[in-house]
Amino acid sequence: MRLIQVRMAVVGVVTMAAAAAVGAQGPADRPAVDATAADRGRHVWASECINCHGAQARGTDNGPALVRSVLVLHDRIGSELGPFLKKGHQTQSGRPSTGLTDAQIVDLAHFLRQRVNETLRASPTFHAQEIVTGDPKAGAEYFNGAGRCTSCHAVTGNLSGVASRIPSPVDLQQRMLFPTAGRGGRAGGAGGAARALNPNAVTVTVTPSTGAPLSGVLIEMDDFYVTFRDASGTLHVVRRTPGLNIIKTDPLQAHHELLDRITDKNIHDLVAYLETLK
Repeated sequence: MRLIQVRMAVVGVVTMAAAAAVGAQGPADRPAVDATAADRGRHVWASECINCHGAQARGTDNGPALVRSVLVLHDRIGSELGPFLKKGHQTQSGRPSTGLTDAQIVDLAHFLRQRVNETLRASPTFHAQEIVTGDPKAGAEYFNGAGRCTSCHAVTGNLSGVASRIPSPVDLQQRMLFPTAGRGGRAGGAGGAARALNPNAVTVTVTPSTGAPLSGVLIEMDDFYVTFRDASGTLHVVRRTPGLNIIKTDPLQAHHELLDRITDKNIHDLVAYLETLK
């Protein structure tokens, strides 16, 4: 009996350890920042990195922003940063990064993670900085030209007084880059009602090989099923088959595509221009 209990205890420990390992994966395993180590890392950053990557690691003309670096985002207190720097990376002091000690790399990792956390609006250390730094004239040119914004928007129509309606430049930029979409069942109404309340709701029309087409507000679509709610509020779950024709309509598709080509300068110029629309 004692042996059985011991075996069960061991199995329980292993199971709990496995569960903990699984739970530690993904976005929820964001590493904690040691503020003291980050302060030490700030000194290393100032002597080796600041000229190329900027005071807040947001990049300069000489180097990219590291707060958006995939390597930095995947790093776990030096797990990615250490091997990268050990391969050799020219620093502003003229010495190769291979000269950095393991302790300095860990401090740098804490500093960079602190900078990443400060970009999160949910972070207690987040402080919105002045973002209206662009050229309104260049923003107007992009709005009316390469940005193709006038295909959906008009400064005397749906954008009239937008800077007064959204007084925070941070919120205005957020709405411009990531406008709110809508899906059936999340807007508090049936398909048709949800679409009427939220003109940005994604809709879908499915047409089987035989039979009439069905349309509604999209709830979910994967490789196997399409789920949507029609105008009467009826929920449909349709299995995807080779003969099924699917037409998805996303009113915000142009915004999604804009993210693939817009530059930081375009963003700042557009925000500066939109801020003039009081």
